[in-house]
Amino acid sequence: MSHCSRHPEKKSTGTCRVCQKTYCPECTGSSIGICPGCVYKGLIILLIVMIVVSYSAWFGIF
Repeated sequence: MSHCSRHPEKKSTGTCRVCQKTYCPECTGSSIGICPGCVYKGLIILLIVMIVVSYSAWFGIF
């Protein structure tokens, strides 16, 4: 078993489904198998998509 990419002193418990980096129990915030960095990136992308959709609905672009 390899070590966590964020905490090198700890053993990893799994790999991220998105970026394939290893993580330890401290890094996981949920049981979906995605590291915190990828979760934050996904939330930022979701926020941007929501903003674009709301502006297109407000101004009637589509």
